Amino acid sequence: MLLNICKNIRISLFKFPNNIACRELSNMKKILTQECITKIENEKEIEESLLIEKNLFEQSFLQHKPLIAAERLKSGTSMLNQNSIREQMLPPKTLSEMEKRRPLKKECKSQIINDKEFGFEFTKLSLADPRLNIMMTTVRSKRRRDKNRLIVIEGRRLILEALECGLHLKTVIFSQREQLAAIKEKIAVLQKVKQTEIYKVPHHDLKLWSTLNTPPGVLAIFERPCLQYVRKTLSKVSVALPITVVCDNIRDPNNLGSIIRTCAALPCLQVVITKGCCDPWESKSLRGGCGGHFRIPIHDDVNWNEVPLVIPTEAADNCWVFIAENNISKSKGLTSVLDYTNLETGSHSVVIVGGESHGVSKEAYQFMQTVGNRGKCLHIPVAEGADSLNVASALTLILYELRKHVSHMQN
Repeated sequence: MLLNICKNIRISLFKFPNNIACRELSNMKKILTQECITKIENEKEIEESLLIEKNLFEQSFLQHKPLIAAERLKSGTSMLNQNSIREQMLPPKTLSEMEKRRPLKKECKSQIINDKEFGFEFTKLSLADPRLNIMMTTVRSKRRRDKNRLIVIEGRRLILEALECGLHLKTVIFSQREQLAAIKEKIAVLQKVKQTEIYKVPHHDLKLWSTLNTPPGVLAIFERPCLQYVRKTLSKVSVALPITVVCDNIRDPNNLGSIIRTCAALPCLQVVITKGCCDPWESKSLRGGCGGHFRIPIHDDVNWNEVPLVIPTEAADNCWVFIAENNISKSKGLTSVLDYTNLETGSHSVVIVGGESHGVSKEAYQFMQTVGNRGKCLHIPVAEGADSLNVASALTLILYELRKHVSHMQN
């Protein structure tokens, strides 16, 4: 078609050799060039779209196989060879530059010092010594502490209480030498007899492991007292009253320590701590107890089905169970509620106290119902508007009221 148009134009030029024919020829050329360009562009677009479809179709049949370990090693060795070639091409580094880039490893030095004034030797540890971390993680972790039967005590006064009760001292850690002035004689004897370890550490390290805002500057690691040892020491001092205190759902270590302190001051026969309570051997509870942990038998982590086994067998037939309950509506229909001053006691008394937030559990009421009419709820009246008493304060009132009745019966 294009050839026919061109022929017609040429024929017209020969027949009409004038300006009009030239103009028509130039216009036709423009039209022809634009049509060719658009046709070429359309063909290119078609070819590109076909090529894309072909690539997609071929890639759909490809299977991606995982690399074999040997191939990875080959690729890794090739990369290593390339890196080694690059390193050889680089200029050699000086020794000072290599030392600057190395991570600095601080040497932990220790020094044994013979303190002739205090009469014992101690090991002086440097800052961030790993030996201190190993010792403290052992006693701060509950699992490790229970496994090794260890306790950690902070402060000179509580350490003296533990030494007076005859606990086995294993390690003393201090940062201020003046803190050991009151216990230097006992520590010197124990180091010679039982090889007690003594360490002096920077105050910064001791502050990191202390549970107090103001560290006392000295802490000690003792062996936990066993029940047989506490019973022997308690029998030599005074006769325990036939009272067992059961702690239920007590989550505050300060309250638990105060309860143990009150029971040791009375003194009660024993303290039973059921599962769900906080750990009685952690630092806060020990501080709240003020040495009471070393003067009364403590059964911790006890299930409710094991509580009857703790009560003396000779007193099981005439055992009374009391629950200190502030919420009277909780005990309706289960048992009668008595004022804490109107008590009746038998050969043995069990007093159950619960946490201030959670209260006494259902298992405690089930245990109380096993004794029948000898199970009672005790209520302490408070002024209007007051919510309740602290659990340690409420237990103190009940225990001292019980002691009056026990002493009256014995007389």
